[in-house]
Amino acid sequence: MSNMTLSNETTKSDDIVSAAFSQFSQYGFQRTSMADIAAATGISRASLYTYFDNKEDIFRGACININTNSLAKVAQLLSAHETGQTISQRVEAALIERYGRLLEIAKSPHGSEIYDERNRLCGEIVQQSVTDLRALLTKALKAADKAGEINLKTIGTSPIAAAEILQLAAAGLKAECPDAKTYAKRLKGLVGIFFAGLYSGPSASQLRKAK
Repeated sequence: MSNMTLSNETTKSDDIVSAAFSQFSQYGFQRTSMADIAAATGISRASLYTYFDNKEDIFRGACININTNSLAKVAQLLSAHETGQTISQRVEAALIERYGRLLEIAKSPHGSEIYDERNRLCGEIVQQSVTDLRALLTKALKAADKAGEINLKTIGTSPIAAAEILQLAAAGLKAECPDAKTYAKRLKGLVGIFFAGLYSGPSASQLRKAK
């Protein structure tokens, strides 16, 4: 298979996954058929089966795409040093990107069904995404600590432990939030409290100006 063919195959698979997820969101997973997905993609049902075995396979593809794209954006937000943002601002933006978007899906008309299928079909994908998110947070916190922007010793913890606390707390906030806007507001408070005792010198001044 040539590189051009591989590129086209990948693009078509992405198109199918994107069209399928729109169908799942609009009509629910159970009510969406392979024929619906094929029609939404603009291909025949027979052609659809050359890319995916069934709609469960397509759903897993959608889950992989969502997690891959989200984590890529998280990595970008956490490493955006040139913006002049503090580490707390970068972490806040990254966690909103990650969990705010997931909350939007959960609160959609068929969100509960989608989440049930996500847990049933994509458990290992979700767990890997959590591991990857913690690794990205650890890297950002370690760099900020090394640069003197924060001092993790003030709370007697390590970048790895701090990243785990942030991830678990940010994930837990979703439980009782009615919408993404409320989540963003509460997350801002969480991140502010977490970093309040870690800043010193110039960084504390930056944090006050950012409020």
